[in-house]
Formats: sequence, C-alpha cells, structure tokens
Amino acid sequence: MAREVAARGGGGRNSSGGAAAAGWEVVLTNAGDTLDQARRHPVAVAAAEQIQRLPRGGQLLAVAVCGALVFSLLSALLNALYMLAMTLSFVFGGAYMASKAPSKESFEPAFERWFLEDYYPKVAPKLEQASLMGKLEQWLGVNTRQSGASWTYRFWASRCLPAGISDWLLVKIARVNLGTQASPVMVTFVGMLNFWMLAPRVSIDFSNLSILDAKTTA
Repeated sequence: MAREVAARGGGGRNSSGGAAAAGWEVVLTNAGDTLDQARRHPVAVAAAEQIQRLPRGGQLLAVAVCGALVFSLLSALLNALYMLAMTLSFVFGGAYMASKAPSKESFEPAFERWFLEDYYPKVAPKLEQASLMGKLEQWLGVNTRQSGASWTYRFWASRCLPAGISDWLLVKIARVNLGTQASPVMVTFVGMLNFWMLAPRVSIDFSNLSILDAKTTA
C-alpha cells in the first residue's frame, strides 16, 4: 500500500512537472513566432537592407543608433510606468487617509485626555500659588485642592472650547487658545487616521495662565 501511494505521488509530481514544461514550451514557441514575424515585417526588411548597403563603420554606427533609440524608448516606458504607479499610490493612499480622518466630535474627548495627562501636570505647581488657586476656586465655587484636575479641566474647557477645526482633505487641524485674546497660548492639534495628536514642534508657554484673570473678571 505504501509503495502504491508513493507511486501515485511520484506520478502526480511528474504530471505537474510535465504540464509546467509544456507551458514554458508554448510560451517560448509564441515568442519565437513573434520575433520571426517582426523580422519579416516589410519595414524591418527594408531597414536591414539599408544597413547592409552601408560600409562597415556605417553599419556599426547604425546599430549603435538603433540600440540607443531602443534603450531610450524602454527608459521612457519604464519612467511612465513608474509615474503611473506613484500616481496610483498617492491617489489610493490619499483616499484611504481621507476616509480615516477623525470626526470633529471626537476632538473634545481627545483634548480632555491631553489636558489631563500632559497639560495639567505641568501647570498644577503654578496653580498651587495662593493667588491663582483663589481665582480658580472663586470662579468654580469649589475647593480645587480637593477636586483636582477634573474641575480645572471644566474651567479651561468652558473658556477654550469649541476649538476652531479646519478640514485639509487628508487631515483635520484644530486650534485651541489656552490663554486670552490679549495674551494667547495657541495650541495646534492634527487629526489623522482616526487619531488626534499635538502638532509637531509646537511650543506651549505653561507659565501663561492669563485665562484665570479673564474668567474671574467676566
């Protein structure tokens, strides 16, 4: 039984190998026929006759010119295919990024997370000053030393939001002023691939807490 199975397996491999060899033979035969037809084309025949009438040096020069022409045509074709591939990549890549741009409604939760995790820890030591803490507590009506970051975020959000959001086709840009009109602290966020992040190379003045004065005098 084992010998029979092995024999069948070998037969299958031989069959597939024979089919592959037959396929390559057909391809080579077709390629040969195409070259033979090109050689017999009237234009090719006339060109060959003209080259044969030239002296030896002229024949070499003609062959070199033909080779350079063929090379130029192939290079132009490859460059065209490359540009087509790049264009398609940009088109489909841009369409994918545009479909994954986050919604405007998703910005406020992302801004709150950034405020609590990144911004508040840096301004909290400055808020511990008695004068600044008193202003914040006066406006909120709560003890911010006990309520902490959540109430502080409510204070900033009521002043800063909604953000100014613009759509740039592939991405969204959100701008938030953490300060006042007179003393602004503009922060830019970029939304792409269903995610909001702080724009690269953004410099934030964490010492500017002018927003407290603006609120307490309102």
